[in-house]
Formats: sequence, C-alpha cells, structure tokens
Amino acid sequence: MFSRRNRSDATSRHEPKRLCSGTGMLYVWNDGVYVPAVEDRAMGDFTISIIEKRPEQFPYCLVLSDVEEGDVLTQPIGAGFSIAHCYRENSLHWLSHMDGEIHRMGFKFAREGTGASADAAIRVFVEMFNRCTYASMTGTELDSATMDDSAFEYVGAAASTTAQYEDSTEPMYELDLNRECVRRTGEGNVCFNESENFNRIVVVREQGDRVQLQAHAYDDVGFERAAPGAIVLNDVPTCDGALIDDTERRMLMLSIDGNKLREVDLEHGMVVQEFKPSNDVNAISYSAHVARPDPVYTCLSNKVAFNIDLRMNPRNNVILEDGKSLSDYALGSLKKPLACHATSAEGHLVIGDSVGDIRLYTGPPGSRRKDGTHNPKTAKTLLSTKFPIVAVDVTANGEYVVAVCEKFLFFMKTTYDDGRGGNGFTTRMGKDKPTPLMLQPTPAQLTAMGGIDKLRFTSGGFDRYKNGEDPCITACSGRYLFTWSLEAAKRAAESGHTCLGMSAVLPNELIGAAAKVSKKVVYQTDSAICMAPLVKGNHTVRGERHYWR
Repeated sequence: MFSRRNRSDATSRHEPKRLCSGTGMLYVWNDGVYVPAVEDRAMGDFTISIIEKRPEQFPYCLVLSDVEEGDVLTQPIGAGFSIAHCYRENSLHWLSHMDGEIHRMGFKFAREGTGASADAAIRVFVEMFNRCTYASMTGTELDSATMDDSAFEYVGAAASTTAQYEDSTEPMYELDLNRECVRRTGEGNVCFNESENFNRIVVVREQGDRVQLQAHAYDDVGFERAAPGAIVLNDVPTCDGALIDDTERRMLMLSIDGNKLREVDLEHGMVVQEFKPSNDVNAISYSAHVARPDPVYTCLSNKVAFNIDLRMNPRNNVILEDGKSLSDYALGSLKKPLACHATSAEGHLVIGDSVGDIRLYTGPPGSRRKDGTHNPKTAKTLLSTKFPIVAVDVTANGEYVVAVCEKFLFFMKTTYDDGRGGNGFTTRMGKDKPTPLMLQPTPAQLTAMGGIDKLRFTSGGFDRYKNGEDPCITACSGRYLFTWSLEAAKRAAESGHTCLGMSAVLPNELIGAAAKVSKKVVYQTDSAICMAPLVKGNHTVRGERHYWR
C-alpha cells in the first residue's frame, strides 16, 4: 500500500518547513476495524506532520512518517481534502487515494515525552490544518490566516469536522435515473420554470435571433408523450433569465444584452410591456422567495439590488424612497460587481459577490416594507469568506443560506443565540456568527469525476417544495448532479459532523437543476429537459467507538 510513489521527494529543491507534528500510531481500515498500518509498530513509532513546501503547486502537505521507513504517505492540503477529529479518542480520520484505491485512514496521538497531552497535540494539529487549508484555497499567506482575519474567523474551522463517536441515522436523497424522463428541446436552452397549476415545465431557449418558449406537460410518472406547446417571440432576440408569475399566465424575461426587461403574455404569445431600467440588470428573482399575487421582482445590478413593481408605469417602476435614485443606494466601494442574489418569504435579501462576501439585507435598499417604511442602504450582516460566490439561495423562513463556490458549498445558519431570537437579516450578527458547514463531494465522487480539477460548481440552491415536505439542496458541476438532505445538513451544522451528499452522473453537461416539482428533480442541458424521481433514504453511520482494535 505504501509504495514509493506515495512517498515525499527527499531531493526537493526547496527545504520543507515543519509547521506542526505529533507522534502516535497510523491505522488503516480493514474488515470493519482500524488496524495498524504496519505490523510490529508501537504507539509513538509514527509521526504526523504538516509540512510547508513552497513554491510548489500544493504548498502544504500532511505527511506520515514511520520510525524505520521514513515518509510513507504525503497528501496535499487544500480543496477536496478534509479531516475529521475525535477528541475523545485523540484521533484523526481521513480518506486517502493510494495505488488506485481509496483507503480510510486513522491516526491516534500519543502522549509526548515532554509531558504534553495527546489532547493538546491533536487540537494544535487541527488548528494548523484549518489555517493551511484556508491559506491554500484563498492564496493568502499562512501568517495572515489567523483570528485577526475576519474571513478565517468565520469559515476557517469548516475545513475540518467532528468524527461521529456514537451511531446515527441521517436522511439522504438520491436520483432514480432508472425512471428518468427526457424530452429533446433543440439546442440553445437558457433556463426553465415550473407551472405547477398547469403541470407544465416551461423551457426558454434561444433559436437564432429569437426566443422560443416550450411548455412540456408532465404527470406523476414524468413527461407526457404529447408534443409541447410552443411560442416564438420574434421581437425578443436573447434571454438570460425568466420568471413565471403567480397566475402562471405571464413571464418576466431578462435580456442582459440591451438591458431589457419584458413581460410576456403566455396565453397569447406576445410581449405586453418592455422597459429598460436605469441600471444594468444582471439577474432577477422573486421579491419574496416565490411568485406572489403582487408582481414585484428583485433585480440585481453591479452595485445595487432593487425592487420593481410591474403594475407601475414602466418608466418609473423602481420602488424607492421619495426623492431618491438608485445611485443613492449603490455600493461605490465594491472591488468587483455583485454576482448573485436570493430572497426569503419575508423579502429578506442575500447577495453574493466574486470577492467572496455575502451580504444579508432586511430587504433591497430603498424598497418598501410592510409597515410603509423603507429598507436602509447598508446590509445588516457581512459574511466574508474570500471564496468567490457563484450562486446563492436562502430558505423560505430565512434561517439558512447556501453559497455555491467553485469547489464546494457553504451551508450557513443566519439565526444565532442573542437571547432575542435574532437573525443576520434584521440584526448585526457580529462575532456570534455560527461556523458554516462545508458541503463537498466525497473522495470517491471526486475520483469518479477525474479529480478536484474537474469539479466546478456552476449552480445550486434549495428546493421550493410546497406542503411542508422535507426539502433538499441541489448543485450542478458538469455532468454531475449532487443532492444533500436539508435536514441532514442542519444536524451536521449543529454537531460539526460531515454531511454526506449523493451524486448522479448524466450523459450531458447540465446548465441548471431545481427540485420544485414534488418528489422530483428537473434538470436541463443545452438541448433537453429532464426529470427524475428524488428518492429519500437513510444513511446509517456507525460511530468511531466500534472500530478501534
């Protein structure tokens, strides 16, 4: 198992620097228990270290050394690699890819000869691992990855998890691809919307210099065989996003090229109003999580978010305080444009940007509240991560946010214990921010994808199920669709444990997915719309207490 190709290069041109280390015993998983990785070794014969090796591609590595054999295992620290710690057993746990196989590893710390406890040694090691992971993934210097860095203070501990000592059973969701339904649409798909009242999936696609809408009927089994209804909008050349309204008879369409918003009558297949906002709009969402009787939408531009009301004059339908303009609410100090946004049922707003900042607002700046007052310019809470945000979403009740980054998802709790039931949308969280949970593929899933370099999440979010059904989280990367149980993620966020996600590989690259049709996931490729049942199961985790021999 520990072949020469797994060993570190002793002839490296750059002298490695040992950042921390501890002695103990290295174990490998075999037949349901942890057994010593090398026979006839005693506690203390192995050393686990974190080594800095600059200026290599992976500047920080976890290195295992044997008292007789020298370095036997080197594993880069960074995206795709995490450890679990069990302070009760003074042990670390991780998965290693060696000799073409994935092995479950364990390391128990020994009491040092200096009198230092194993408990102290493992805690120092975990802290250094978190710092090195953060520094590697953000491109910052290790010395700056300290508690003085607000981003590290918030997300740094997400790199490691707490190993489960006792047994537990967690819910999980998995796509049943054996019952997948596929409907060809032709190339040029942009997005899709669910019309649940009429049991239709409305596909928006660009067809040359015009936009086509297709309505695909579905039932409890999947898509019906009938040909879809189709509308061609000859006067709409492009589309970058669309939202169906509460009546499911009209749709708001965004064209970034030309900065146009158009309201389309789906029954008559025509544009009924068109307007050009004063600020360039990059994305649109419902103003209160889902479509409501009031046709109010939230728009995102480079430096500000704002609400529009389609019942108002198209030349003046931005909701603002009297005498104010959008420039009065713009964030002039932004280093990069705002990238994505989402709203809760109360109209609370979350915005992510490509710097890695997440802002929680009571509502879009200047927009009107239910009591007639207007929301302030500034966000109530700023969550700094230093990881560019690709997509963001929030649960209907506003209690959880999911931020999609290229290599993982952050699952963030917005409520905190301030004695008054506060949340980050209405009060400033300050240092009370709960540590986010990192959702990422398992080593086996990464191996199937071709490695961490092949992973690139492009979209993700919560479902929109009705009737209080147990929801899930979905995310897309290339041909892979990942699903996590929201309930399992909540439990993991509280306990610090890992949350296991399921993956499904599709024939073609995905451009979007959503779990809005009950017990199903709908997903889209460039030339097809697909639907598959979402099957809920249970994953039983046996606690670490069973496995030590």
